[in-house]
Amino acid sequence: MKAYDVVPGTYESALAAHRVGPPPQPAGWAGPAGPAITPAAWPRSPRTGQPFVHDATIGLPPEYRRRSADLVAIAVFDWPDGDGMMPAPAGFAAGLAGDLSHVAHPDDPFWDDVAAARPHPHASVVRDPDTGFFYAALWLTAAEFTGPRTERPRQGLQLAADESDWPSDERDRFGRFGDLWLVERADDPNAGRAPGHTGYVDLIEMDDDVYTDVQERFSHVHFGGTMMDSNISATFAGSSVNDGSDLSVWYMEIHRLGGMWVGDDGNLLLDLATDQVFSFR
Repeated sequence: MKAYDVVPGTYESALAAHRVGPPPQPAGWAGPAGPAITPAAWPRSPRTGQPFVHDATIGLPPEYRRRSADLVAIAVFDWPDGDGMMPAPAGFAAGLAGDLSHVAHPDDPFWDDVAAARPHPHASVVRDPDTGFFYAALWLTAAEFTGPRTERPRQGLQLAADESDWPSDERDRFGRFGDLWLVERADDPNAGRAPGHTGYVDLIEMDDDVYTDVQERFSHVHFGGTMMDSNISATFAGSSVNDGSDLSVWYMEIHRLGGMWVGDDGNLLLDLATDQVFSFR
């Protein structure tokens, strides 16, 4: 069982990301253009129907294709909504049900898009209970991964309170964009070990010099191995009974790809063995 970093940028920057291991392999992209899915299958906010923002599409190493061997990549989206834990505003709820008499812009073609929308057959959509933000993961076929990229569907003219317009200066300023490369973590001591379980060495248990070396050498975007967000990893250390501590060895950790933000600048966790997206503080 191997662990892999996902490194954004040029091939040369990916080549320099590790001291040992095979050469980097192309692994997708981070940025606003989505994979080759139909606009109708683009994930949308369950509260207001606004289309999510695409963060990254990432090819899965073969051993991480747990849902199906035919689903070779995963696309990750987000939609900031500070009121995401609240019920939909009445006008939006009615609009999503087809009644446009209470929306501010009933002639907005956005509502035609909403009516035509159909969930992607391999989609997982979750709400962060702390921030209210929404995240989506779509498992993709080879044709969806390698086909022409799809632009984000048009955004509605009317935003609910605490929804974030896009693009924003913060997304551009803090995001990590561009080509992605898969780099094997040939020297990760936790490759093939599930966080919080027997044999796993947690970041908070490492000597300071080892901790610093790991943080400098490994990416915060990766498949398996050592978990990089120390705030998250502390919840797993030495225990297999915490909420979420049954995270499998086939997990992925994501940080800031495509401008995605998780509360308090945290990381997003996806367990590829269960199809459920975890987010932690």
